[in-house]
Amino acid sequence: MKVKTALILCAGLGKRLNPLTLNKPKPLLELNNITLLENTINLIKELGIKKILINTFYLKDQINNYLKKKKFNISINIVP
Repeated sequence: MKVKTALILCAGLGKRLNPLTLNKPKPLLELNNITLLENTINLIKELGIKKILINTFYLKDQINNYLKKKKFNISINIVP
């Protein structure tokens, strides 16, 4: 059975990373100039998965705006 859809959980408050996450959600923090979210999406694409669902809550507008600006060439749906 081949996995067709992945779910990325981006709804947490990221309290353990305060103060970094007071104004920015954890998925948008960068390591080596790439966000944690972009790194995860790229890994999922490498695995051959064609659809991604992203669960958002905390600072969700920032995540939504980020996803609108980036072109990942994969089906991404945001679920509340």
